[in-house]
Amino acid sequence: MAEVNVLVTGAGSVLGGEVSSSDDVKANCALCDSAVDVAASIGDERFACAPCLRDRLDAMSVARFRLTAGRPSGIPWGKVTG
Repeated sequence: MAEVNVLVTGAGSVLGGEVSSSDDVKANCALCDSAVDVAASIGDERFACAPCLRDRLDAMSVARFRLTAGRPSGIPWGKVTG
């Protein structure tokens, strides 16, 4: 699993598990292109804010529900007769 790095504006960062304090750190969201208080890594040198991450998690949940809601469901081991 990819490592999660975090930037905290005006406080520092946690990169590769190493905590570094610095007043110069500025967190920016690559998804909404905004300066934010806190951002987590989403790829190489890209960070996203909590609201953008939340929106994507919500979209994943809705997509999974909509795409699997009509599928027949049954017990995983097959038909039970009595």
